[in-house]
Amino acid sequence: MKKLLLLLIISVISCNNSKEHNGFPVIKAKTPYTEFKVAENWYKGWWSVAPQVEHDTLKITCFAPSEKFVFKTDSDSIKFTITPGKSKDFYIHLNDSVFAHTIITGVSFNPETIQHTTNRNDSINIRYQEGSSNDYLSELATKYPIKHLLKDESNDTDKILSILNWTNNRWSHNGNNSPSKSDAITILNEAKEGKQFPCFAYAIVLKAQLENAGYKARTLYLKTKDVETRKSSPGHVATEVFVPDLNKWIFIDGQFNIMPTLNNMPLNAVEFQDALSNNYDKLKLNSLDEVSKRLYTEFVYDYLYYLDTSLDHSVRIGTNNKRHTINNNYNIMLVPNGAKNPTKIDFWKMTLDGYLYTNSLADFYAKPI
Repeated sequence: MKKLLLLLIISVISCNNSKEHNGFPVIKAKTPYTEFKVAENWYKGWWSVAPQVEHDTLKITCFAPSEKFVFKTDSDSIKFTITPGKSKDFYIHLNDSVFAHTIITGVSFNPETIQHTTNRNDSINIRYQEGSSNDYLSELATKYPIKHLLKDESNDTDKILSILNWTNNRWSHNGNNSPSKSDAITILNEAKEGKQFPCFAYAIVLKAQLENAGYKARTLYLKTKDVETRKSSPGHVATEVFVPDLNKWIFIDGQFNIMPTLNNMPLNAVEFQDALSNNYDKLKLNSLDEVSKRLYTEFVYDYLYYLDTSLDHSVRIGTNNKRHTINNNYNIMLVPNGAKNPTKIDFWKMTLDGYLYTNSLADFYAKPI
């Protein structure tokens, strides 16, 4: 009788500690908190244990043919490899009470094919700041000097990376707070007081400091394919700068401290989108900080569809200079072949007035004069 009772107790303990449930692995948890890792990137606080969901499914985009995956609770973990179109099932045993069926599904990365023309329209010209001999830029240089970043022996790319890193470190991103005025000195003054700002503030400061260093630069507005109707934010703001060493425009993101390159060549925004679509493995994100290619790709990729910028990037603060326009348009938008010209953004309840539309890379990426 005692032996039978002992066997029953052992059997109960064995069942409670079972590593399988309904034929799938089991991991334990004391709280709903989880974190997971894809490749080298940890996602913390993105997913919670949810026993009330019958088959709780987490979809993971696979940028590579297969991705290493680790899932952790507060007291246990499981790891495996995920591939596009395949799923891995396991159960989370929460508080030794309920089993939460969890499914990790690999989703293929479906890149957007974007094409443009290369015909040049000589009537389209974009103006840029002529040097740094401007009262406003002089004041900026006095209050927030960056000359120490510009070593004589450095090439243009290294100098731009240093200015990018300097800008990124002025404040922490806050998408819900705007500066009192949208100019570099105001932004930097308020950041010095502890305020935090969105992406456009990084782009404004970065452009101005690049101009102080003698470069032609422009603020670049990125928009999604569904910019007119998207229910979440349909845009992001970054910067492009013309690099004399390379004789080309390159894309940099002040919020994320990133300069994308392919085969050691910095890319403009169109080239960046193409590299993400067709050369993801070879693409690198140059930075003086630690950055995640996967996380940035997940954030920025959809925004690299429509690109627009001002037709006049000269610094007019404190001047009476008339703004350069073409046929009463203040901005130029690069539109993919076959795409419609967007005229509104429902999310921000705004109409896109004053835009000159072009499908031409030669128009949008003309060498500044």
